Amino acid sequence: MAEATATPTPSPLLFGRYRVREQVGETRLTVVYAATDERLSRQVLLHLLRKELAGQDRPRERFLNEISQSARRSHQALLEVFDSGESAGRPYMISEYVSGRPLRGLGVLTVEQALLYMRQIAGAIAVCQSQADASMPQGLYHPPISSSNILLVDEGRVKLVESWLLPSSEILADQAAYRPPELSEGQPATPASAVYSMGLLLYELLTGSRAASGSDAREIALAHLSLHLPPLAHARPSLYLPKAEELLARATARIPEQRYSNATEFAAALDGLWRDLGASTQRLVAPSAQPASPAAPVQRIATAPLRIPEAVAPIVKPRIQAIRSGITNLNLGASMRRAPSVDTAMVRQQSLVRSMMGWIVMLSLLLVVGIGSYIGVNALISQMNGIQRPNLPSVPGLPSPDTNQGPFSWLGQFVKRDEIYIVNLAEGLNMRTEPNVHDAANIVVVVPNGTPVTKLEGPVVQDNIPWLRVSTEVAGQRYEGWMSLNYLRLEP
Repeated sequence: MAEATATPTPSPLLFGRYRVREQVGETRLTVVYAATDERLSRQVLLHLLRKELAGQDRPRERFLNEISQSARRSHQALLEVFDSGESAGRPYMISEYVSGRPLRGLGVLTVEQALLYMRQIAGAIAVCQSQADASMPQGLYHPPISSSNILLVDEGRVKLVESWLLPSSEILADQAAYRPPELSEGQPATPASAVYSMGLLLYELLTGSRAASGSDAREIALAHLSLHLPPLAHARPSLYLPKAEELLARATARIPEQRYSNATEFAAALDGLWRDLGASTQRLVAPSAQPASPAAPVQRIATAPLRIPEAVAPIVKPRIQAIRSGITNLNLGASMRRAPSVDTAMVRQQSLVRSMMGWIVMLSLLLVVGIGSYIGVNALISQMNGIQRPNLPSVPGLPSPDTNQGPFSWLGQFVKRDEIYIVNLAEGLNMRTEPNVHDAANIVVVVPNGTPVTKLEGPVVQDNIPWLRVSTEVAGQRYEGWMSLNYLRLEP
């Protein structure tokens, strides 16, 4: 009897509309799935209450409250809510689909990139806080502020999402790195609490490291009670931004009343810092002045007697004697006498000598260059035609040619290699005719992930995004265009 073939189980379909494909992660309340809205033919995210929490009233009410508040907010850096409902006693929410890389893994950013992303996040938090009332003193719900929760989804565009990309065991410690100190003291959260978290996030993006650390979530949270941000120059010695230091110091002040009162004020401060980026960011070190003491005696400098070459002695000595005689006979009390006339013949003779010396030096240099070029060309031609070259003396300090690799093969070490980059985006990266993300018509081709590209020119900053003009081959065809440097990794 033949063995029966197992029939693959089809993906579940919710309400005849949402086809669940795969799980992308978990948060503290939900399991997040990638799904397809078959009615509208688009990708969506399904946020489903975790099965073990379905029978608990408190997590259930909290999730329903988050769904309701999320549907009332609207900002490009926040997920848009499409639908909600309940399946098998488990509430769910349908939101727009996003995928990208978290900022946590990008390392140190440029000042322009850090401010570009932070202005979007601050704007999103400001939208949520703008709807605060007596029942919601902090405003509408938003995901926890963390570099692990901010996804770079497009060229220069980010999304603030829940912590579904982190393992469940790391979520609490990740959130503790941005926890305001007043919460650890049992005080209620205020709009200034979010400002504290955003200040620490900006510091992390500029330096590549978090300000608070510890072995577990509790130790990290308690570290904020005595936290003092070190200067940016400690982590990046070349970075000198006094206004950024002032902004960070105020945003992360220990007392909430000393911070920016809400995200709107913090966003305005970021805009001001953005406008000031044109100023110099380098320290100006004043030289140490050492004034001379007024009582110091003036020292005379001993000079050697003037020696006159024998060739010009007949011309120069009479003139010197005449000058000495004029100085000896000078009467300071009398009126000034007319200066003696200039000997034009002597001036012409000196000018002629200088001109001849200049021509001799120039002709000597041309002769040396010509002889060197002749010898070099003859040696190269002899090597190419298999004719024996004359033996040239070796020059100390100059590498000798490698006879096994052709003449002057040592010059290869001074030839600059092409810079090769690798596309580092799972969905592939757009190549454009010009560095502009706003025009969809300028897309030349989508370069697959892992494809090597060769740098032609750049980088050029346009719309706060660094661009490179590159060339590559896709499907057997050669293309040239502009690509975002944010998604290109330099090949070692």
